[in-house]
Amino acid sequence: MIYHYDLHIHSVLSPCADCLMTPNNIFNMASLKGLNIISVTDHNALKQLEVCMTLSDSYDLLFIPGVEITVKENFDVLCYFKSIKDALEVDLLLETYIDKKPVEPGLQMITDIQDDVISFYPYQLSNPLNLSIKELVKLLTPYPHILIYAHIDKAFRTGKYFIYQYPLDGIEYKNPNNKKDKYSLYSSDAHQITDILEKTKDNQIELEALTVEAFFRYFKHD
Repeated sequence: MIYHYDLHIHSVLSPCADCLMTPNNIFNMASLKGLNIISVTDHNALKQLEVCMTLSDSYDLLFIPGVEITVKENFDVLCYFKSIKDALEVDLLLETYIDKKPVEPGLQMITDIQDDVISFYPYQLSNPLNLSIKELVKLLTPYPHILIYAHIDKAFRTGKYFIYQYPLDGIEYKNPNNKKDKYSLYSSDAHQITDILEKTKDNQIELEALTVEAFFRYFKHD
Protein backbone atom coordinates (compact mmCIF):
# COMPACT_ATOMS: atom_id res chain seq x y z
CA MET A 1 0.00 0.00 0.00
CA ILE A 2 1.09 3.56 -0.74
CA TYR A 3 1.03 5.99 2.20
CA HIS A 4 1.95 9.66 2.46
CA TYR A 5 4.09 10.99 5.27
CA ASP A 6 5.71 13.97 6.89
CA LEU A 7 8.32 12.70 9.33
CA HIS A 8 9.96 15.95 10.42
CA ILE A 9 7.57 18.29 12.23
CA HIS A 10 8.39 20.59 15.13
CA SER A 11 5.98 21.40 17.94
CA VAL A 12 5.97 24.38 20.29
CA LEU A 13 8.56 22.51 22.38
CA SER A 14 11.17 23.48 19.77
CA PRO A 15 12.45 27.03 20.37
CA CYS A 16 12.25 27.94 16.68
CA ALA A 17 8.67 26.71 16.14
CA ASP A 18 5.70 29.01 15.70
CA CYS A 19 3.26 29.29 18.60
CA LEU A 20 0.57 27.60 16.49
CA MET A 21 2.55 24.35 16.33
CA THR A 22 0.54 22.72 19.10
CA PRO A 23 -0.23 18.99 19.03
CA ASN A 24 -3.89 19.43 18.09
CA ASN A 25 -3.06 21.88 15.32
CA ILE A 26 -0.41 19.55 13.94
CA PHE A 27 -2.75 16.56 13.83
CA ASN A 28 -5.60 18.59 12.38
CA MET A 29 -3.41 20.00 9.61
CA ALA A 30 -1.89 16.62 8.82
CA SER A 31 -5.37 15.15 8.55
CA LEU A 32 -6.58 18.00 6.33
CA LYS A 33 -3.60 17.49 4.04
CA GLY A 34 -4.37 13.81 3.65
CA LEU A 35 -1.27 12.42 5.35
CA ASN A 36 -1.19 8.86 6.65
CA ILE A 37 2.01 8.95 8.73
CA ILE A 38 3.52 11.75 10.80
CA SER A 39 6.24 12.20 13.37
CA VAL A 40 6.82 15.12 15.73
CA THR A 41 10.58 15.57 15.96
CA ASP A 42 11.47 18.36 18.35
CA HIS A 43 15.04 19.43 18.98
CA ASN A 44 16.81 17.09 21.43
CA ALA A 45 13.70 16.38 23.51
CA LEU A 46 10.72 14.03 23.38
CA LYS A 47 8.66 15.59 26.16
CA GLN A 48 5.64 16.41 23.96
CA LEU A 49 5.28 12.93 22.49
CA GLU A 50 3.14 11.31 25.15
CA VAL A 51 0.37 13.83 24.46
CA CYS A 52 0.84 13.35 20.72
CA MET A 53 0.56 9.59 21.05
CA THR A 54 -2.67 9.94 23.02
CA LEU A 55 -4.05 12.33 20.40
CA SER A 56 -3.19 9.95 17.59
CA ASP A 57 -5.88 7.53 18.82
CA SER A 58 -8.48 10.01 17.55
CA TYR A 59 -7.02 10.24 14.03
CA ASP A 60 -6.88 7.82 11.14
CA LEU A 61 -3.11 8.07 10.80
CA LEU A 62 0.05 6.47 12.12
CA PHE A 63 2.06 8.46 14.64
CA ILE A 64 5.72 7.50 15.00
CA PRO A 65 7.57 8.84 18.07
CA GLY A 66 10.62 10.80 16.95
CA VAL A 67 13.23 13.43 17.76
CA GLU A 68 15.75 15.59 15.92
CA ILE A 69 19.10 15.26 17.64
CA THR A 70 21.98 17.68 17.13
CA VAL A 71 25.22 15.85 17.84
CA LYS A 72 28.49 17.32 19.08
CA GLU A 73 29.78 17.55 15.49
CA ASN A 74 26.98 20.10 14.88
CA PHE A 75 24.74 18.22 12.48
CA ASP A 76 21.23 16.84 12.86
CA VAL A 77 19.89 13.32 12.76
CA LEU A 78 16.30 12.13 13.00
CA CYS A 79 15.53 9.19 15.25
CA TYR A 80 12.28 7.19 15.23
CA PHE A 81 11.13 4.71 17.86
CA LYS A 82 8.73 1.80 17.92
CA SER A 83 7.17 2.73 21.23
CA ILE A 84 6.46 5.77 23.35
CA LYS A 85 8.04 3.92 26.29
CA ASP A 86 11.39 3.73 24.50
CA ALA A 87 11.09 7.35 23.37
CA LEU A 88 10.56 8.61 26.91
CA GLU A 89 13.46 6.53 28.23
CA VAL A 90 15.76 8.00 25.58
CA ASP A 91 14.49 11.47 26.47
CA LEU A 92 15.83 10.99 30.00
CA LEU A 93 19.18 9.88 28.61
CA LEU A 94 19.45 12.86 26.24
CA GLU A 95 18.67 15.18 29.14
CA THR A 96 22.08 14.48 30.62
CA TYR A 97 23.84 15.77 27.47
CA ILE A 98 21.93 19.05 27.07
CA ASP A 99 23.78 22.37 27.19
CA LYS A 100 22.39 24.11 30.27
CA LYS A 101 22.18 27.51 28.58
CA PRO A 102 18.88 29.24 29.57
CA VAL A 103 16.36 29.79 26.82
CA GLU A 104 14.46 33.03 26.21
CA PRO A 105 11.35 33.15 28.46
CA GLY A 106 8.09 32.04 26.86
CA LEU A 107 9.62 29.53 24.46
CA GLN A 108 9.82 25.72 24.45
CA MET A 109 6.30 25.07 25.65
CA ILE A 110 4.95 21.71 26.79
CA THR A 111 1.19 21.38 26.43
CA ASP A 112 -1.54 19.07 27.65
CA ILE A 113 -4.10 17.24 25.53
CA GLN A 114 -6.13 20.48 25.11
CA ASP A 115 -3.05 22.43 23.92
CA ASP A 116 -2.93 24.38 27.17
CA VAL A 117 0.64 25.19 28.23
CA ILE A 118 1.56 23.29 31.37
CA SER A 119 5.30 24.03 31.52
CA PHE A 120 8.33 25.48 29.75
CA TYR A 121 11.60 23.66 29.20
CA PRO A 122 14.29 26.00 30.61
CA TYR A 123 17.42 25.11 28.59
CA GLN A 124 18.15 25.88 24.95
CA LEU A 125 17.16 22.74 23.04
CA SER A 126 18.51 23.74 19.63
CA ASN A 127 22.15 23.72 20.76
CA PRO A 128 24.28 20.64 20.00
CA LEU A 129 24.33 17.97 22.66
CA ASN A 130 27.56 16.99 24.34
CA LEU A 131 27.25 13.69 22.49
CA SER A 132 29.05 12.61 19.32
CA ILE A 133 27.43 10.62 16.52
CA LYS A 134 29.47 7.58 17.55
CA GLU A 135 28.34 7.95 21.17
CA LEU A 136 24.73 8.46 20.09
CA VAL A 137 24.72 5.26 18.04
CA LYS A 138 26.02 3.37 21.08
CA LEU A 139 23.50 5.04 23.43
CA LEU A 140 20.59 4.00 21.19
CA THR A 141 21.70 0.38 20.84
CA PRO A 142 19.29 -1.06 23.47
CA TYR A 143 16.28 0.58 21.80
CA PRO A 144 14.68 -0.43 18.49
CA HIS A 145 15.12 2.69 16.38
CA ILE A 146 15.68 4.13 12.90
CA LEU A 147 18.37 6.78 12.51
CA ILE A 148 18.32 9.15 9.53
CA TYR A 149 20.66 11.95 8.46
CA ALA A 150 18.47 15.08 8.52
CA HIS A 151 18.17 17.62 5.65
CA ILE A 152 21.46 16.49 4.16
CA ASP A 153 21.20 19.05 1.33
CA LYS A 154 20.97 22.11 3.57
CA ALA A 155 23.87 24.57 3.75
CA PHE A 156 24.33 24.16 7.51
CA ARG A 157 24.02 21.44 10.16
CA THR A 158 24.56 18.83 7.49
CA GLY A 159 26.06 15.44 8.13
CA LYS A 160 27.07 14.92 4.51
CA TYR A 161 30.74 14.64 5.50
CA PHE A 162 29.95 11.74 7.84
CA ILE A 163 27.60 9.55 5.79
CA TYR A 164 30.32 7.15 4.65
CA GLN A 165 32.15 7.03 7.96
CA TYR A 166 28.93 6.43 9.91
CA PRO A 167 26.30 4.85 7.62
CA LEU A 168 22.81 5.24 9.10
CA ASP A 169 19.42 3.88 8.01
CA GLY A 170 18.60 6.60 5.52
CA ILE A 171 18.93 10.21 4.43
CA GLU A 172 16.38 13.04 4.49
CA TYR A 173 16.40 15.75 1.82
CA LYS A 174 14.83 19.20 1.79
CA ASN A 175 14.68 19.11 -2.01
CA PRO A 176 12.75 16.05 -3.22
CA ASN A 177 14.66 16.12 -6.52
CA ASN A 178 17.77 15.06 -4.60
CA LYS A 179 16.28 11.78 -3.40
CA LYS A 180 18.35 8.82 -4.61
CA ASP A 181 16.84 5.53 -3.39
CA LYS A 182 14.08 3.98 -1.31
CA TYR A 183 15.86 4.94 1.90
CA SER A 184 15.76 8.63 0.99
CA LEU A 185 13.04 10.68 2.66
CA TYR A 186 11.53 14.06 1.86
CA SER A 187 9.91 15.82 4.82
CA SER A 188 8.99 19.39 5.63
CA ASP A 189 11.03 20.25 8.73
CA ALA A 190 7.88 22.24 9.50
CA HIS A 191 8.18 25.05 12.03
CA GLN A 192 4.93 26.68 10.90
CA ILE A 193 1.59 24.94 10.56
CA THR A 194 1.21 25.67 6.84
CA ASP A 195 4.61 24.07 6.13
CA ILE A 196 3.35 20.56 6.85
CA LEU A 197 3.46 18.66 3.57
CA GLU A 198 0.60 18.04 1.19
CA LYS A 199 0.46 14.47 -0.10
CA THR A 200 2.39 14.15 -3.36
CA LYS A 201 4.50 11.53 -5.12
CA ASP A 202 7.54 13.02 -3.37
CA ASN A 203 6.47 12.07 0.15
CA GLN A 204 4.99 8.63 -0.35
CA ILE A 205 6.17 5.30 0.96
CA GLU A 206 5.10 1.76 0.19
CA LEU A 207 4.45 -0.34 3.29
CA GLU A 208 2.84 -3.72 3.87
CA ALA A 209 0.42 -2.07 6.31
CA LEU A 210 -0.07 1.18 8.18
CA THR A 211 1.81 0.07 11.28
CA VAL A 212 5.03 1.02 13.02
CA GLU A 213 6.23 -2.58 12.54
CA ALA A 214 5.81 -2.28 8.77
CA PHE A 215 7.62 1.07 8.84
CA PHE A 216 10.57 -0.52 10.65
CA ARG A 217 10.62 -3.48 8.24
CA TYR A 218 10.84 -1.03 5.34
CA PHE A 219 14.16 0.14 6.77
CA LYS A 220 15.23 -3.49 7.28
CA HIS A 221 14.51 -3.49 11.00
CA ASP A 222 12.39 -6.25 12.57
